[in-house]
Amino acid sequence: MDLGLTGKVAIVTGGGRGIGRATVETLAREGAQVAYCSRSLDQLRAVEKEVTGSGGTCLPIQIDLQEKSAAEELVRQTIQEFGGLDILVCNHGYHQIKDWEELTDEDWERTFDINFFAAMRVCRAALPPMVAKKKGHVVIVSAGSIYKPSIGVDEHPHYTAAKAAVANMAKFLSKRYGPDNILVNAVLPGYGLSKQAIEHWAEEAAKQGKSAEEHFIEMATHIGYLPALHRPGTTEEFARVITFLVSDANSYLSGVDIQIDGAGLDTP
Repeated sequence: MDLGLTGKVAIVTGGGRGIGRATVETLAREGAQVAYCSRSLDQLRAVEKEVTGSGGTCLPIQIDLQEKSAAEELVRQTIQEFGGLDILVCNHGYHQIKDWEELTDEDWERTFDINFFAAMRVCRAALPPMVAKKKGHVVIVSAGSIYKPSIGVDEHPHYTAAKAAVANMAKFLSKRYGPDNILVNAVLPGYGLSKQAIEHWAEEAAKQGKSAEEHFIEMATHIGYLPALHRPGTTEEFARVITFLVSDANSYLSGVDIQIDGAGLDTP
């Protein structure tokens, strides 16, 4: 299948590691020109080396999206370098496990500032160029945990609230900008591990005399979020879904929350 990504211009926030990095690399392999951002220069350079070494085109941008002017600067640099903008993958995020009673106003504010307000500002800056050409794709990375209580060892109500807010924003944007031929979806990842993380997980399991699968099932059952596939996903698996969603191969799917969690949740 030709995804129609050759020559397309994409922005991926939080592109230095995890799902963001895998998405940058997958889009670049499909021929897209990818601008991506991170606060870490080391992460930016590692991704750039991988992309350019495979013959891809990318633009690393070191920026802190908590700064109110950062979103517009990110879009400005991308358009200056590549001449336009077709795709936005809003992937950055901040996650913290903390009990409800211990959460401070600062914890809530930081979590919402990064996970919601920064995402809102990036969408606000990226949409006008797409509106001008009457075509675009946006994916906002939310979280599968917005549909689970996240109580006990996995308690993070501020995180799930912020990620639920961006999923709701994606639904709004799909309606608001549908007449401009801009497709907007949210993806709700479950467990997504890099190759290195999976190898580390297997090593930890071996130390306890367990297989990696047994170790994962025990942990996932403990926090109440066990995929029916009985394994975590990989960042590459998530990236492939996102890449399809922002490609020309997707011309009608919009306004949807898409769980990528190996059948981990019963809630649609």
